[in-house]
Amino acid sequence: MDEREELKKELEKELQWIKYRQRILNIIDQKLLQMRLLTEKAKQGNLTIGEMEAINVRLNDLATQVRALDSESRKNEGGKILE
Repeated sequence: MDEREELKKELEKELQWIKYRQRILNIIDQKLLQMRLLTEKAKQGNLTIGEMEAINVRLNDLATQVRALDSESRKNEGGKILE
């Protein structure tokens, strides 16, 4: 394989990773929007303690999902974290 083909192959792999990362970022964005809506609901102040606890549990769950998605989507094929 010559240098051009090798470079092309490497760039195609990078493009696929970027597309994958963008899909994950879109999912993260949706989860962050859900979190925002929950916090807005909580700020209204007319919820019971049980409802507030349920919102808190959901927010923590969403935050965990966001961190996991972000961490996983930063990995390349070798398992290294990309900055």
